Amino acid sequence: MRLDYPMKKNGMYLLKKTDFEDIACQVLTEYMPSVFNYPRPTDIEYLAQECLYLDIKHEYIMPDGKVLGMMAFADVEFNTIGYEAERRTIELEEGTMLIDMSLIGRENRARKRFTEAHETSHWICHRSFHSPTNRQYDFRMNKSLIACRTENIERYHKSKYGYVTDEDWEEWQADSLAAALLMPKSTFSEAVGYALRSQGNKRGYLVPGQDEKIAKRVISEVANVFEVSFRAAQIRMIHLGFIRA
Repeated sequence: MRLDYPMKKNGMYLLKKTDFEDIACQVLTEYMPSVFNYPRPTDIEYLAQECLYLDIKHEYIMPDGKVLGMMAFADVEFNTIGYEAERRTIELEEGTMLIDMSLIGRENRARKRFTEAHETSHWICHRSFHSPTNRQYDFRMNKSLIACRTENIERYHKSKYGYVTDEDWEEWQADSLAAALLMPKSTFSEAVGYALRSQGNKRGYLVPGQDEKIAKRVISEVANVFEVSFRAAQIRMIHLGFIRA
């Protein structure tokens, strides 16, 4: 999939917040248009594996547990700690998504889904960054793997200087597209509207300090509908104007 957006010389797309809504709509319309029928979880594993032909593997990636996911842009060998906490080398083919074993289990389902969406978004947005010629087997500076640390996932704040490095831009773009894929704007807005009305909110949005009694219930209800974390739903509501200062 080739994106038609301005690009830096090094292959990094220059994307605005609104661009992620458009990209997500293009991807979901092409591969799983049924997500727009009513508020429901996006089957992100189906999108990654069956539509984009990515392979998902699970490993204990790093000893400190701070890396939740990785995406291989080329065939590469990677040293992992393995299932028995013993270091070993595994071979990752181009298009392989590595998800940390710590995310296995129902209690981590929301975080796992966001991590999978985040890595899928890297594949959609950043192949040209890792291959400026846009050829699959020509990779910039042999940077074949991108590792996404826990503090990058579902983050919201940025420095007062903005996103100053390519890595910052890359992670922000992956987070933004992941949210748009998991919580499509149209159905997400529908779900938020229903949750607000069910709690007696006729204003159509939450105001911190005024709606504290219902805010947690509304955000939790929406998060459950889309099978995302409370924080991910909260950030999405802020970005779309459903939580206003």
